[in-house]
Amino acid sequence: MRTIIFIFLSVFLIACGSNVQRNATGLEHEQKLVIIADVLVGHSITVAAIDNHIIKSKDLTDYATGIAGAADAADENRQILIITLDKGSHRLSIKSPTGTVLYAKEIYLADGQVRTIRL
Repeated sequence: MRTIIFIFLSVFLIACGSNVQRNATGLEHEQKLVIIADVLVGHSITVAAIDNHIIKSKDLTDYATGIAGAADAADENRQILIITLDKGSHRLSIKSPTGTVLYAKEIYLADGQVRTIRL
């Protein structure tokens, strides 16, 4: 009996003296810019740290269905570019391969906001 009490007290004292571990989980708020157009490949984009980047097919995101599998037929065959940005104001400029400005505007992204631009 004495051995059992000794083992129990030893385990109890070791458990009380060990480190307390705390984990915190939560949502990560990312600000995203979603650009949807018939053709984006070959166009150049300038926003935040991205300066005059020529969009390639590997930069594009595949079309995904929306909430509960609801599809938007208008966007299904279009090209989609998603860029993660910091919150705040950003100057966005999209130019065609010939240098024509297709879109130029100052945009503001709040915490966790997703801004969609259709060209």
